[in-house]
Amino acid sequence: MQTSRLRVLTTNFWFILLVALLAQLTLIWFGTASGDPFGDVRYIYDAWISNMRLGSYLLGITDPWVYPYPAQIPLWLADFASPTDYLSGWYLVVVNTNMLLVAYLLGWGKKMERAKAVWFFIGCVFLIGPVAIARLEVFSVALTVMAAVAFYENKESRSIQLFNLATWIKVSPFASLVSVFIVSDKKKNFIINMLIASTVIIGIGVVLGGIENLFSFAGMQSGRGIQVESSIAVIWLLALLVGVPGIKTYYDNEIVTFQISGFGVTEVASVMTIIQFLALGITIWLGFRAKANGADRNTLFAWLMLTATLDLLVFNKVGSPQYQLWLVGVAFFGVLAGTPKWKMVSVITLITSGLSWLIFPVFYGSLLDGAPLGVGLLVLRNLGVIGILVYANMQLINLGNKTKQLGSSGEA
Repeated sequence: MQTSRLRVLTTNFWFILLVALLAQLTLIWFGTASGDPFGDVRYIYDAWISNMRLGSYLLGITDPWVYPYPAQIPLWLADFASPTDYLSGWYLVVVNTNMLLVAYLLGWGKKMERAKAVWFFIGCVFLIGPVAIARLEVFSVALTVMAAVAFYENKESRSIQLFNLATWIKVSPFASLVSVFIVSDKKKNFIINMLIASTVIIGIGVVLGGIENLFSFAGMQSGRGIQVESSIAVIWLLALLVGVPGIKTYYDNEIVTFQISGFGVTEVASVMTIIQFLALGITIWLGFRAKANGADRNTLFAWLMLTATLDLLVFNKVGSPQYQLWLVGVAFFGVLAGTPKWKMVSVITLITSGLSWLIFPVFYGSLLDGAPLGVGLLVLRNLGVIGILVYANMQLINLGNKTKQLGSSGEA
């Protein structure tokens, strides 16, 4: 009887919305009670908006910016929501965005069979901690999840448009766009949709101020060093842990983040982008191979999107804590689609999400000091994410090894 009541409760539309709201309010409370995970909002996002208003310029359009210019939209919305207190405006916009997303995923109460996938998404976001609602990833991931649902519903054109818009906020959904192209049987339709969407976005930018800085974000990341939380940084953190001289963490005032310095850092940082795209190239080849061998559409899309996204994450010299949302956004699709052999991905995603909160902000000081606890937690989190990437590659290879059922029947 109790199990039956619990099942009814966990598939109740309003109960899920209530939990989603309480989860976000709890994250806001934790975020204001310990550390400063909302620091980017409080000091950087607010300053960007204030300076643009006073200086009469637009970042990413009339002036260079680290992000594509559409990323300004949520920043201005937060300012509009609360002109006198930017952080409160951010809370309002983010909480409402996530609440609308949950309602949309559940079909406004008419598609409660998706409750399991939605619970997974809510749980992961909560486990990541306050930073999960304190960065621009909130909006790119929301669009990514909506796009994934559109793909699942065979609304491919809508999916392409949403993935494209998400990419114009943060680069990670580019992996999803590539995945749609590989899986799609309508390559011409994909190209047309991309041309239309990109032309509109670029055209608006040109009208607002010209084309000179529209792609400035592509070059502004190239000179970065290796961020403390990135997967590759573990090499130097372990060396710091055992007392190897010449290694330290430092705060880069220009990039506004903590990075690593020491032997070989500059050289490795300079080749990470190349390695990243080589890995993505291998994934693309595996995807086309599996497509040619007749892999199931949703199964292939799930493993391909996951692998491509993790290529951008694992081989990235930047490893900000909110990047865990990249993994959550694509892992959601596998849960939604009931992808075979996905349980390991779901479990490890939940675990690495929880570790992300412990790393930042709880034991972030320990990590920066090179202490065993902070370094150990980061190593565990990064090994978990790397483990998912290896597992996803294995599944893609297996999909490519399976011959078409028609061909197999003919051989028999």
